[in-house]
Order: sequence, then structure tokens, then C-alpha cells
Amino acid sequence: MNHFYSFGIFLFVSLNIYSQATDFVTGLNQPQDLLVYEGELYISERNANRIIKVDLSVPDPIPEVVLSVVQPWGLAIDGTELYFSQVQGINTISKIDLSDPNPTPIVVVENVSSAFDLEMYGNELYIAQFGLDRIIKIDISILNPPIVEVINGIETPYALELVEDDLYIATYVEDKVLKIDLTDPNPIVINVISNLLLPIGLAHRGYELHIAEAGQSNGQDRISKIDMRNSNPVRETVVNGLYNPTQGLEIYNDVLYIAENFKISKFELPPLSISDFDKEKINVYPNPASDFIQISGLRNTVNYSIYSISGAILEKGIVKKNEKINVQDLSAGIYFLILNESKIIKVIKE
Repeated sequence: MNHFYSFGIFLFVSLNIYSQATDFVTGLNQPQDLLVYEGELYISERNANRIIKVDLSVPDPIPEVVLSVVQPWGLAIDGTELYFSQVQGINTISKIDLSDPNPTPIVVVENVSSAFDLEMYGNELYIAQFGLDRIIKIDISILNPPIVEVINGIETPYALELVEDDLYIATYVEDKVLKIDLTDPNPIVINVISNLLLPIGLAHRGYELHIAEAGQSNGQDRISKIDMRNSNPVRETVVNGLYNPTQGLEIYNDVLYIAENFKISKFELPPLSISDFDKEKINVYPNPASDFIQISGLRNTVNYSIYSISGAILEKGIVKKNEKINVQDLSAGIYFLILNESKIIKVIKE
């Protein structure tokens, strides 16, 4: 693990306290899944039969309809392409191009029932089939991709979260979070934590795995978290007082966004300490750099931010595999590159 210079916004240590969330977007009809792309929060609003988005930089954003579509459920992103599943007899996985102001959905694969959540890993789209107790995958780089079963026999997989090469799986009825190693051609299911209360959503930040639990009494559901480094993690409550949270759970700029029955709530998280970040398999080169930097080890599109040593944000955007980030306009000195709000890398500008 690398230890980086301390700087303003990352000096705080996560506190073991919890509170209630505040309303962010209200008046919705069963928001199901959430996904952040280029500073906008995409929402599959299944009972309203649409996918909408809101600007996260606006205090009281007005939802904008991206696509009218029957029973949208899970969401995933690959470059500018938004993948979404449809349930309730539709049973398809489709995609739209977010760079198109009037996108037309393209069906990627049909006859995929109860596809509750989607997660992208390289060219492979992993799908949680809630009603069939299994995880499947398709290769999005080919037309009419065959369905490949990854694992079966896991009861009611509801939500997925990718952390490096590990796919975390929330099993709704089993009250567990499991994980598998996607680099293993014959993955073994590992139990991460048991005795939850209807785990329905997952999101991670650094080593923290946040879990939406919908098994409390109405108005008392919660978001808890565990430390993924621990082999026997202890669950901590982060937010309580929720009403029927769904799988929609996202973390962006240290804010936790939570989909509930008729709204999106938000909760500000304390910034992570330096010890909560790990460079892992991601590297930046050249480093030191004069004109541009490139990131090795990327499999998917990620959000990035560049901070000064004093903690001021200087630039943000998205970067794909093999793309370069222009740093020519930065003055010589030390900077911090943050990827997906969960990975910090020191960059030296010459």
C-alpha cells in the first residue's frame, strides 16, 4: 500500500455515527436503480415506465426524461452506452447511447427473466437473475451474445457491486452478502456477511461496502456498512429512518444517494482517511508527467477528479481504457488523481 501526503479534504477519519438522510428528489414512483455518469444521476423509475436523470450539482434538480420504457430495472454503463434490464414479462437487456439527445434503444439480448441488477466487467455484462437464483453473463462485444451461467444455487440474488475483480452479491432472502472472484473460471462463492435484514442494494467507497437493508419496520430501514478487508466484518449503521429502500444506492463526491419508495434521499459521508484508500492494481504513467497521463489496469470507464495538494478540485471528467488525461495546463507540483471517488494516486507534474 502506498502512503500519500496528507491534504485538506482527506484528513478526516470516518466516524462511527449515523443519522437520517435528507430529501434530494421527491415525487417519484418506485425508483429502482441509480447510476452516476458525468455528474448526473440516472434513475430507473420502474412504476413510471421511464429512465430519468438529474444534475447532481443542482440543490433542487428537476428530473429530465431520458427514455420512456416499460418496467426498467437494473442499470450499467460502458463508455457512453447505458445498459438497462426490463422485467415483468419484457425480459430483455437493451442499451442506449447517452451521447444521442434522442436515443433509440437497441435490444442486446432477449429472454432474460428477472434481471434485477447489472454490472460491467471489461466486455462482459454480469446479470443477477433474482427468480432463477443465479448469476449469468454476456459478452457485449459480439452480436447476439450467448448467455453464460457463472454460478447458480444462490438464493434470490438482488444487487451486484464490482470491487476490483470481486463481484459482491446481495442475496435478498438469504440475508447475506456473498462474493466471487471474476478472474477464476470456476469461481467459488465466499460468504462475506450474514444475518442482514433483506439486503437489497450495494455501493462501495474505498474499503467500505454500503448495504441497503429493507427488512426493518416501515420508516426504520437502514444503510449499513462493513470493512471489506476484514474476514469477519462487523456491520455498522450509517443511515436509518428510511422507507423501503430499493437497490438504488450510489456514492458520488462523498454523498450517499439512496432510492426509496417515492424519492431519492442523500446523506453526506465523512471523507475517507488516507488509510482507507489503496492503489491496488491501478497505476498512472508517465509519472512524473509533462503533457498527459494514462491509467493502466482500467477495465471500465471511470470518473476522475484532479485535486491540488491543498484540496482544491481542478479538473474532473471520465476516462476510458487507453485514453489519456491532459495535464499540460497544470503548474509543476504534486497533485492527486481520484478515481470513482474511491482510489487516490499521487501525480507529479513536471
